[in-house]
Amino acid sequence: MTHQRGVGSSQWLVKNLGQAQTDQFLKLPITQTQFKLPFHNTHSFLQRVDELLHRPAWSCTKVTMCESLQEEVELLIMQKILPKGAMIAPIILASDKHSWPVYMSIGNIAKAKRHQASAQATVLIGYLPAGKLDCFTPEARSLARYRLFHHCMSLLLQPLVAARSDGVEMCVYPILAAYVANFPEQCLVACCKENLCPKCLVAVDERGDGLDSAMCDPESTKDVLQRHKNGQHPPEFEENCLCAIYKPFWANMPHANIFLVFTPDLLHQVHKGVFKDHLIKWCLQIIGEEEMDACFKAIPDYPGLCHFKKGISTVKQWTGREHKKMQWVFIALLASAVPSCVLVVAQSILDFSYYAQLQIHTADSLEALHTTLAVFHTNKHILKDLTICEHFNIPKLHQLSHYVQSITLFGAADSFNTELPERLHIDFAKDAYFSYDSDSDSTLEGIEAATPHAIPTN
Repeated sequence: MTHQRGVGSSQWLVKNLGQAQTDQFLKLPITQTQFKLPFHNTHSFLQRVDELLHRPAWSCTKVTMCESLQEEVELLIMQKILPKGAMIAPIILASDKHSWPVYMSIGNIAKAKRHQASAQATVLIGYLPAGKLDCFTPEARSLARYRLFHHCMSLLLQPLVAARSDGVEMCVYPILAAYVANFPEQCLVACCKENLCPKCLVAVDERGDGLDSAMCDPESTKDVLQRHKNGQHPPEFEENCLCAIYKPFWANMPHANIFLVFTPDLLHQVHKGVFKDHLIKWCLQIIGEEEMDACFKAIPDYPGLCHFKKGISTVKQWTGREHKKMQWVFIALLASAVPSCVLVVAQSILDFSYYAQLQIHTADSLEALHTTLAVFHTNKHILKDLTICEHFNIPKLHQLSHYVQSITLFGAADSFNTELPERLHIDFAKDAYFSYDSDSDSTLEGIEAATPHAIPTN
């Protein structure tokens, strides 16, 4: 019992309290008499943590950004990402533009295991700087942030490049196989502006046409960037809406096509994107908020179905789970509320959503996925005729055209959903921030050490 108390208490202390608060908590009379923990202050507690098996130590690299002034930002890098003698081929990276922790997993771990945050099959490998960059003018700040991202990613992933180049005695080589990110971050990685597709060369005004466009090519992109750097002003630079990132972090990564490794994002592209931000908006313009709320309120209680007792118009912030629950009943609610032609459009989007969520695909399911998107594009003009939508030049809608190719190359889309990285942000971004000691990296190492192991109590 004492051992279990020590384990549970240590995990709670590391994740929720700073060092000063931990010391105060451990010195409380009730803590010492009731819990009978094997540590009585912060010093003895951290000694117990230090006895655990730790992952490779963290280091901090200073990166200097300068224009008229200088500003230093920190890049935390885990040393020796790949243990000696162990080289795994399919590397899966995930990052978030807003909080910028970087996670890594490997493709030959079972999908079900990778989806479990507690299994630690996806690990944190570093934090990228998220400084304000006030040393730059407002006009130059955006480009400076892009360049800072790529420079720091180059430092962070250098061990992967070196392992592939120097791995003479290794029987397996690490290769970047998938990059899990939302649309703005995909554009950031691809060195293009957010008004262009980060995967293909579709024209800016043709993204809503459902056309098959040529895929971007890493070598061609690097050549265009190099010519622009040399002052040659290639027309492809403006045509492809590129940014002046002359040293992309992926430029020297062997056998990695950065434009192909972007995986489908069910959460932001399907659930929050096409369904919530567009389909629901279109339907609300047809039947109105009051009628839509009345339909949701009228749903009878039934096991497994979510009952929206107050409707949906008053909800300010939705989660991916709530979007999925809305999709279960959405077509049934629209059946008698919208014209049948609009119902065809809505059903094609919902059919696409459910086919895209399949955990196992066959040739027939991929053909059905392609067909449902084609049905939408065939009938979408109805929304224009009803003056509900002026155009379909929507980035997230265009991304759906790449799902069949990505699933064929990498497997089911649920393998690379951004829901897992966002769940990991709770432990490694939010909780770590509130308990972080700016003078050392002990908090990061303590969280990693205490979570998977038990604190020694004897």
